[in-house]
Amino acid sequence: MYENRITIFIDILGFRNIISKTNTDDEYARKIFEVLNSMKSEQVGNEMFLEINETEESKKEMKELKEMQALFSKALLGKSSIKITHFSDSIVLSIGLENDMYAMSLIEYVGRLIYRLWKDFKILIRGGASVDKLVHEENGALFGPSMVKAYDFETNLSNYPRIIFDDICFRIIKNSPSYKSMEKLFLPFSGEKEVNGKLIKIEKGLEMNLSTVFNHLINSHFTFHPEKRKEVFNEINNSIKHLTGIIEEVESQKVKEKYEYLITQIQECKYPNI
Repeated sequence: MYENRITIFIDILGFRNIISKTNTDDEYARKIFEVLNSMKSEQVGNEMFLEINETEESKKEMKELKEMQALFSKALLGKSSIKITHFSDSIVLSIGLENDMYAMSLIEYVGRLIYRLWKDFKILIRGGASVDKLVHEENGALFGPSMVKAYDFETNLSNYPRIIFDDICFRIIKNSPSYKSMEKLFLPFSGEKEVNGKLIKIEKGLEMNLSTVFNHLINSHFTFHPEKRKEVFNEINNSIKHLTGIIEEVESQKVKEKYEYLITQIQECKYPNI
């Protein structure tokens, strides 16, 4: 029943405020629904391998291109075992280890999700990723050591708006032929915490955050088109201002630190020129 899978547990930060806004803003609610509803295994599979950059010039061709994208992705995925589960403010994505290209494509998809949620809604996420045994049926059972570890990492070690990957994920990512084209998506991570006598530890892992996602996108095929490149640079430049504004409005020092962490990460990252 169990199989070894990469499991990514994601927590949507500020979900209570998001729900409050959807209660009074129908358009915002519709857009949030569209994003979350699109996170189904088939739809994510269609997006994992190919990012189509829609511009004003290309809108007439988008339908045909997206159909081609779906066929291309399906051919590449073959029998990929991606599964996705939503509950409340949490999302769980998992995929088997049958092909490292599948795993790397799913991880890059999560990076694009970080970017999309920030660009469109100024929503941040936090998460943990692990490799271990798991049962994951879409709209069904979800349990196993991999899920427990991913949850523990998110809850106890992540601390800031970022996704952290455990030691086994580190080895899979680093040994993948795709790593060279994705290395800017990651930073080194290590940490440990004892909780109720249990040691939760990542000795040699990785992290992905909004800053590393910016760096990856600006150095990837995603920004080949000048309009998309300009869009990402605008998000980089506006993010510090927006995050600073949030800090000025919140009272909790603990919450302030989460946003200050991201500001520091963005300021310290050496992005290429536009």
